[in-house]
Amino acid sequence: AIILAGANCYAQKSENPYKGLPFKERIFVGGDLGISFGSDITYIRVAPMLGYNVSPKFSVGGGPSYQYWEDRRFIPTLESTIWGASTFGRYFLLDQLFIQSEFEVLNLEEIAFTVGSDFDNRDRVTIPVLFVGGGYSQRTASGAGFFVSVMYDVIGDRNSPYPNDIVFRVGGFIGL
Repeated sequence: AIILAGANCYAQKSENPYKGLPFKERIFVGGDLGISFGSDITYIRVAPMLGYNVSPKFSVGGGPSYQYWEDRRFIPTLESTIWGASTFGRYFLLDQLFIQSEFEVLNLEEIAFTVGSDFDNRDRVTIPVLFVGGGYSQRTASGAGFFVSVMYDVIGDRNSPYPNDIVFRVGGFIGL
């Protein structure tokens, strides 16, 4: 009887507090926004997301993204739009520290030029990006918060728009 009582106490402690909550209360929305204006390069990124809290430590989600970049270091100026979508899984090791993997598919103009190529006649290509990394998130009891993350693209496609295959992201979210 003592063994069963101990097992019962352990099961109660490890139970998911989200169990039984309506689907809507486990959903969060947010995303990230990136803007950089300089004398040579302009970059804008808008990436909304929709997520689901599987447990207090694990969430999944995804969403579309749009990026615009212009590089005036070339003649003619290089300019492109990038469309994409991603899905992620995020696991909290501690209250604020998380690890994350994210799979992203991007459609963009080919940027791996060869000598003699024509900047005006670039083909659009679809590339995969697989990020692994982690970050910091400050969350409130109401489900709102922000995150900062650093991730590395393990695929490293030659047409990737991410310099050195590393990306820094800052974003926010709110619970529904």
